[in-house]
Amino acid sequence: MADKTIPPFIGIRIKPFTEDLKYRGVRTLDIFVSTLLEKSGGKLPPNFVVMLPKVTISEQIETIVKFFELLENAHHLPVGSLKMEMMVETTQAIMDINGTNPLYRFIKAAQGRCIAMHFGTYDYTASCSITAKYQEMDHPVCDFAHHMTKVALAHTGIW
Repeated sequence: MADKTIPPFIGIRIKPFTEDLKYRGVRTLDIFVSTLLEKSGGKLPPNFVVMLPKVTISEQIETIVKFFELLENAHHLPVGSLKMEMMVETTQAIMDINGTNPLYRFIKAAQGRCIAMHFGTYDYTASCSITAKYQEMDHPVCDFAHHMTKVALAHTGIW
């Protein structure tokens, strides 16, 4: 940052907020952001984002937003400074238990902090029981997931 040589987009991918990994994800994010702010004089790099992988339920997003608020408060950052991206990597992110697409609910849960959604080809195809030999971006299940994601997010401005 001091040399102004960082890429135009920068951030960290943490562990997912699943039951078994959520504490590690929170701990990593806390250590990373605290250290970054300490070393940078309290400033985040431009376009800094946190990637939350394997999102399956809105509560995971609500939790990271609450943690963002705690970090912003603890480090005297303006409200809304911390932004996020999410990974669509599971069938639950395309269709929930009620047969609806949950992605718009995910965006609402982010309270304006989500700037992008990314598709995780390999984890998604694995969640569809497709073996590694056939896990490719042009697989028909990926086409379906891409289309569902585009339709769900078309009116949101999310990248």
